[in-house]
Amino acid sequence: MDIIAQNLPAFLIGARNTLIYCFVSFPLALLIGLILALMKGSPFAWLSTPSRIFIEVVRSTPIITQIFLLYYGIGAILANYDLAQYDNAWVAGIATLALNYAAYEAEVFRAGFLSVDRGQTEASLSLGLTPQQNFFRIVLPQAIPLMIPPFVNDFIYMLKDSAIVSVISGSELTSVLQLKVFQNPADPLPLFALAIVLYLVMSLPTSYVARTFERRLRAAL
Repeated sequence: MDIIAQNLPAFLIGARNTLIYCFVSFPLALLIGLILALMKGSPFAWLSTPSRIFIEVVRSTPIITQIFLLYYGIGAILANYDLAQYDNAWVAGIATLALNYAAYEAEVFRAGFLSVDRGQTEASLSLGLTPQQNFFRIVLPQAIPLMIPPFVNDFIYMLKDSAIVSVISGSELTSVLQLKVFQNPADPLPLFALAIVLYLVMSLPTSYVARTFERRLRAAL
């Protein structure tokens, strides 16, 4: 218990940083994912093609490659324009998580939109609603309850995938765990247990709140 008490403050700071990465990255991923989904569903090739390429490239390459590309590749470009101060673990980590998960959220959005019966869209348009009104009043409200479970799953995955920032010296829960295990090689099990408990504390309330919100939303429709 002494080893846990001694290292708990550092682990709490790591958990806080993990939440910061996720709470900043995930809304960005949802926004970019929505834009990508709308672009992919566009009848114009100059919109749908870039979206398809981005989604397939991001989903087909390892996230560690993406973070190295952003941190070292884009960082080198920024350095040439005296913008090296923006090349840090926070910026690269958030950008990588947001762009990586945007590709997956785009497919969640697309599946949610396609789940709404097309006959409702045809009926709303025949009643004089504009495509924008149909989307926000008919399609989106019915698609949201279907999209909440995969969104919650992806957020929990992001909590774990945020550990990737440790490869560029970012500070989060897993990087703290690695450091403390290195400093206490004789008794690492309590440290692993503490990290697992903190990950559970961060993820389980998210699942509970999302299920409650989903039930209320379904009841209101």
